[in-house]
Parts: sequence; C-alpha cells; structure tokens
Amino acid sequence: MKTIAYCLLFITALIAAPLTLGADADQTAETWFETSYGPLWAKTPYQDVEAILTHYHSEIVTHAADGSLSTTPSREWLTAPMDSWREEGWIRAELTDMTATTINAATAGVMTVWTDYYAGDVTETSCGWYLVDAINGEWKITHYADTPCS
Repeated sequence: MKTIAYCLLFITALIAAPLTLGADADQTAETWFETSYGPLWAKTPYQDVEAILTHYHSEIVTHAADGSLSTTPSREWLTAPMDSWREEGWIRAELTDMTATTINAATAGVMTVWTDYYAGDVTETSCGWYLVDAINGEWKITHYADTPCS
C-alpha cells in the first residue's frame, strides 16, 4: 500500500511540476514586463531606482553591436547610464510598443520601443531587447541589447 501511495504522490508531483517551473503562473513575462517593469520608467524613474532594480537579476549581460558581451552588476548597469541621461536632460521613458517571444516556460525575449522624454518637450525613440528569466519564481531581466528602431 505504501508503494501505491508513493507512486501516486510521484505522479501528482510530475503533473504539477510544469505548472510551477515558470514564474508567477498568473503572469506571463510579457504581462510582467508591460504592467510591472515598464510603468516604473513612465513617471519618476530617478525616485524609483530601487523598485526598478528589483526587476533585474544581480548581474546583466549586455550584448554589444560589435559582438562583445559584458557582465555588469545590475546597480552599476542601471545607475551609471541613468545619471548620464539625466545630465543630458532626460526625464523619463514610456514603453510605447513591445513584442514578447516565449522561448520556454522560464525564458522570454522582449523587443521594446520606448519614447524618451527630455527637458524642453523633446522626445526621442529608443529600442532594446531584453532576455527575461524566471528565477526563484520571479521574472528577472538577465540580458540586454540596444536594437535599431525601424
């Protein structure tokens, strides 16, 4: 009888495992990016740095246009450019378009288009690619590459 009980427990675990492998079962990577990450850039990103950082893995791998890869601690990866943008008059960014592609249950690629707002009512468009992974049940950005806006 114990053998049957263990077999049933094992089968139940196998059936349920795919449901728990990815991040929050109620939220796809696309929904997470669009409703949790994107809005943090739309209002007061300088004040929301800590909240933004919770969306990143501890290190970010950047894919440069020349084919090189670099790995940088997330805080440095985010705050150094943010300070530079601020000096240029950048105020905020709005996620204006995105396309997510599911790679597997725990990984998605997200192509984005952002409208960047600068002092003096100047706007620019910037585009990027993010790799998003489910880590310990939470979606995290792990890789990034600038992409041409078409």
